[in-house]
Amino acid sequence: MTHRIALALVAMVVAAAGCGHDVTPHEEPIVNESATETLWLAGAAETVITHVKDRPEVYMDLYARALVLSSGEQQVAIVAMDLGTVNYALSGELIGAIHAATAIPQENILICPSQTHNAPGVDDRAMARESQQWLAGTLAELVKTAAGNAQPATLRVGRAPVQIGYNRRLMVDGQIVMEPNPDGAVVPWVDTLAARDADGELISVLFSHAAHPVIVHWSSDAIGPDFPGYAVNHLRNLLGDRGVFMFAQGSCGNINGYPLRGGFAACDAAGLALAVAVTEALKDDQPVAAGALRSADMTVSLPRPATGQGDLPFPMRAVTLGDELCVLTLTGEMFAEYQLWVEDASPFAHTFVFNHTNGLSAYIATQADYELGDAGGYECQANLDPSVEQIVRDGMLDLLNELKSSRD
Repeated sequence: MTHRIALALVAMVVAAAGCGHDVTPHEEPIVNESATETLWLAGAAETVITHVKDRPEVYMDLYARALVLSSGEQQVAIVAMDLGTVNYALSGELIGAIHAATAIPQENILICPSQTHNAPGVDDRAMARESQQWLAGTLAELVKTAAGNAQPATLRVGRAPVQIGYNRRLMVDGQIVMEPNPDGAVVPWVDTLAARDADGELISVLFSHAAHPVIVHWSSDAIGPDFPGYAVNHLRNLLGDRGVFMFAQGSCGNINGYPLRGGFAACDAAGLALAVAVTEALKDDQPVAAGALRSADMTVSLPRPATGQGDLPFPMRAVTLGDELCVLTLTGEMFAEYQLWVEDASPFAHTFVFNHTNGLSAYIATQADYELGDAGGYECQANLDPSVEQIVRDGMLDLLNELKSSRD
């Protein structure tokens, strides 16, 4: 089984190289309006966030990267970080520090950790309080710098096929185990958002793919960014050093980068495959017409009757860039099925889906997975009711439709 899957995934890499709910605290989503201008402004910056106090051994520096986009008087800041996860408390602190330094509305600040498993935020790898405070100040200065670098820009959105991981949930003897499942759901593409200056030079490329960064994982105790960092390095080699290349995680809750714990060479190969796919997406990307930036947020309640803890609040947010591009952000580790569903259901021509953004709630599995009960694997141990799949779907669609209808 494993050998056949390995061969199939290698072939995919080669091909890539070649080619109900309650709204809280309001009854309806909060929509933030802005004036419409005919011109984008874009600025980007990056900085090392490796903090040796947390772990002295480093195989590759961790980075934070920021892209600030402006239309009229409204701004949005997307911050991508080589960190495992960021809880609600720290996320709020980071957002508050960025807002204080830049005046960018807090609802327009997106904190997007990559979920690399070789960094603080996962597997009991904690970040010291001193490091958290330092990170807040560092990100505030980073976004301030990116905003200060803003210049007239064009935005272009693209997509290309790629798969560097596998569905990791396989039924064996009536129990879900973490093994490659060749028939399981994956999100087999990379989305790109490129900002270019008046001369056509890259300001930034934001790229998103769905796979847990676990290819290095426990094969090394040192910290590093896993495949997103290798992908960035390859993009610098392929496209030059003039742009800021930044990764955002897709719906990877049931997808592992391949091979799990494969080590540095395997991680480098996966990063190369992803980078090549990004370059392919850039070749055929399409312009994003200038227009208003708008955001809306919603919190749905997910029942978990077996825990006795009451419902689980599940915040989600969406930001539109013009009329046809929307970034949907979710706090959960979403199973791939959710991103595949949004792809078909969204009223926008282009919809990016970022996971565990601005905090972390829980794994969000599907109804079928929750109905497995104790056989459902550790991703289902939050004991959420099977009804949550429909609640989450309804919430996402309501949120997207609210933003879309407010533009039409």
